[in-house]
Amino acid sequence: MTASTAKTYVVQSIEHCPIPTRDGRLLSARLWMPKTNERVPAVLEYIPYRKRDYTRARDEPIHAYIAARGYVGVRLDLAGSGESEGVLRDEYLPQEQEDALDAIAWLAKQPWCNGVVGMIGKSWGGFNCLQIAALRPPALRAIVPVCATDDRYGDDVHYMGGCLLIDGIEWGAMFQTYLPRPPDPQVLGSKWRDVWQQRLEDLTCPLEHWLSHPRRDHFWKHGSVCENYRSIQAATLLVGGWADGYKNAMLRMAEHLPGPTQCIMGSWGHLYPHSGVPGPAIGFLQEVVRWYDHWLKGIENGVMQEPKLRAFIQDSEPPKTHYSKRAGRWVGEQRWPSPSIHARTLHLTNQGLTEDAAPLTETELPYNLAVGHFGGDWGAIALPYELAPDQRPDDALSLCFDTEPLAEDFEILGSTTLRLRVSCDKPVAMVAARLNEVRPDGGVCKIALGLLSLNHHTGSEWPTLLEPGQPYDLAVPISAAGYRIPSGHRLRIALSPSYWPIAWPSPEPTKIRLIRGSLALPQRIATAEPRVKFGPPEEAPGPRMFLVQPSAPFRRITVFDYVNGIIRRCVDGTNGLGGEGLTRLEDVDLELRQDITREQSVATDDPISASTEYHQRMFFRRDQWEVSVRTRVRLVCTAAELLLSCYVEVEESGVIVLSRSWNPTFQRAHL
Repeated sequence: MTASTAKTYVVQSIEHCPIPTRDGRLLSARLWMPKTNERVPAVLEYIPYRKRDYTRARDEPIHAYIAARGYVGVRLDLAGSGESEGVLRDEYLPQEQEDALDAIAWLAKQPWCNGVVGMIGKSWGGFNCLQIAALRPPALRAIVPVCATDDRYGDDVHYMGGCLLIDGIEWGAMFQTYLPRPPDPQVLGSKWRDVWQQRLEDLTCPLEHWLSHPRRDHFWKHGSVCENYRSIQAATLLVGGWADGYKNAMLRMAEHLPGPTQCIMGSWGHLYPHSGVPGPAIGFLQEVVRWYDHWLKGIENGVMQEPKLRAFIQDSEPPKTHYSKRAGRWVGEQRWPSPSIHARTLHLTNQGLTEDAAPLTETELPYNLAVGHFGGDWGAIALPYELAPDQRPDDALSLCFDTEPLAEDFEILGSTTLRLRVSCDKPVAMVAARLNEVRPDGGVCKIALGLLSLNHHTGSEWPTLLEPGQPYDLAVPISAAGYRIPSGHRLRIALSPSYWPIAWPSPEPTKIRLIRGSLALPQRIATAEPRVKFGPPEEAPGPRMFLVQPSAPFRRITVFDYVNGIIRRCVDGTNGLGGEGLTRLEDVDLELRQDITREQSVATDDPISASTEYHQRMFFRRDQWEVSVRTRVRLVCTAAELLLSCYVEVEESGVIVLSRSWNPTFQRAHL
């Protein structure tokens, strides 16, 4: 690692900077500006999460740090969020991209800017880094997308292998709560009510859009940069974590993006890596500044001599739902795909997972909707219950194939592919595959997950109904991992025809018969490794915050009703900005709070009993001004339909100003 620009600057913050769009709306940005007469690059983060309050504690340490190194940090709210005019109707719409092009052009023309712009962002912000770079605005030269995807259908929170993800329903419910939040009257003055009224009048239900598109059609192709990787020419520093839901896309883009590209993969969840959990956290912001110094200022600082991929290989540890830090080591790959990664093929046989092909007796996958309750969450954000605990309860109800105890350490880096030949007795079915480690003490660690709707076996654009009894060849992609299995431990592949409450179950109990199968593992065999080292985490000071009332901690409770065969999982708690309860932001004289409850329920033998429900309340208060937003979202099903109910209620100073509901029904098609 080479140090970034040594010179640092005093930073001043501009709370509200209006940026005009082509149709005359004003978007609201917060700026962090170095005190200098030099013209410097701008670094833009562009998301809908309210710069003035809800992401204030995260924004300030990042953008003030970058600004102190000679950049103008720009945190811009999307239209219809925060104090930005207009309406936010859905994710990644053309208006969002056009507004970004207008904002980048405006920033490049400011007297304090040298005409060059970079972008940074996590999750939504990482998505639009990629999508906007694909439009090639002339001033945009470098991007740092964190925890993002290139494929909005196949590798986002909504669908996985054609299966409907429960995380996507919960995200839709949360997003629904975000949409009617008011702008701050302290910023917009008397204009705030007109801006808010437009949001309330034009309020949409994004889940209605997402569930209307169960296959990979034009709706999802828009904004999926995998449709044309070559459109991105900006220098791209990809950053992800093994506990995050977007790990596959990071490695895929590292392979396919044509411009200058590097990738860092740590052990973290859905977080910026300087505060990454599970640790080790790294000096992420130093790496960001190095990247921008080279690509936005032209400084030769050695950043392009770093390996193409810097990845943390996790060591085996007893399974837990949360780790503050993972054991392991950093490795470097000068190229990706790397010549040090070798496809290791294992076969599913009567003897387990074997090097040599051997007979396999045709076997039925056990059907029980209890499988998946020990699977953890699709993507983690470092809450104490999210990672997968010991897999023995799930594996006991699955079809499992184990290796013999390994004679030597086995290191995985990359994505695994499971190939199966199966038949099924129903026209709609799915399969869940888990790559697990079996420890000598019997504990089982989940390494990676793959889901596939059998109806998508030839692709997700045009899924087809299965012909009962007909054999089908499947390729099940299993998520990427960086993991070392020690000698004496075993590898396992565990198969089931459901994985609730990660994915919505098929409409009928299914009998899937396994005819044969093989597993292609990305085994890493390296002799000389490039040295990989990061500095310690650094950031600027955060805002002044005061805890008015501590939170009730998040709790996850799973109830097994053995008499009626029902399993119910509940999560609830007072979240605040990050689990801390009712919080006061001193700098803007504002109190904030949010409460969340979610519940999933299913009978272990009845897939149409599946239901998921989400309640959220967000609350803002200053003096006599008080606004709260309440949302209730529920999804249930029949064998033929999905039934969504969504209700939103908004109060101002105890008076209901909006009460709206949606109750659409969707044909299940191939779900």
